[in-house]
Amino acid sequence: MSTIDSQLYENSNSNTVLIIASAMGVKQSFYQNFAEFASSNYISVITFDYSGIGKSLSGNIKKQKEFLHGWGNQDLEMVIRNAIEKFPNHRKVVLGHSVGGQLIGLAPSSVHLDKIILISAQSGFWGFWKGFNKVKMFLNWHLLFPFLPAFFGYMPSKKFSKMENLPKNVANEWAKWCRNSEYLFRFFSKDQLFFNKIKCDLLSISIDDDFFAPEQSVDWLTKQYQNTKLTRKHLFPADFDVSKIGHFDLFKTKFKESFWKFLLEEIKDRKI
Repeated sequence: MSTIDSQLYENSNSNTVLIIASAMGVKQSFYQNFAEFASSNYISVITFDYSGIGKSLSGNIKKQKEFLHGWGNQDLEMVIRNAIEKFPNHRKVVLGHSVGGQLIGLAPSSVHLDKIILISAQSGFWGFWKGFNKVKMFLNWHLLFPFLPAFFGYMPSKKFSKMENLPKNVANEWAKWCRNSEYLFRFFSKDQLFFNKIKCDLLSISIDDDFFAPEQSVDWLTKQYQNTKLTRKHLFPADFDVSKIGHFDLFKTKFKESFWKFLLEEIKDRKI
């Protein structure tokens, strides 16, 4: 396993540690502003880059051998385990954004968490999209993703999206999951998955104008955490007096006085 780069935003007066599991192809630096905000409000925060991404990419991306499932059962697992060792008396919370919320169920130590917060964490199966978007997603997983990594030796995501480039094996495994209605559950045994072994509090959030995480796809993934104490929220841009939120904007500073404060109380497990 490759060494992964992580960043600790520590507050010495904190009794809670938050681990942020990033979205697909998103560097940990994207979450820095929120991490600093949380740290200034008595929450210690850990961010990290998955193997082959951001500061955890060493050398030529074409030579990276990482698989997507390893981001969960190796990278995230190591971060959770290290947090348990470093902060034995803290509450442990993982915030999983998009694919980060999918990978939690692959990490064995996730069963020791006190709370999970999912933001736009979904199944990527193309069948959850509607109309022409369903066609686009079908072609994405059946044509674009098989072809580009084979041609370039990696997924050149930067050429057509905001994502970082992806190692070939990561891109291929993701596409394989997204072509199947059972998503990642089709490819792992019960002993390799921990979704139904997690029994902590779970808050799952979807956003109405999020193209990458339709409400039904979020519902489907949320249900896989079947033994948690669930709170489910579906948010609209109008809730925050903005015209759009999408898949990423909740982590931007314009939500500092609204969503960030709500999230802060959820992390601390104290209701406003």
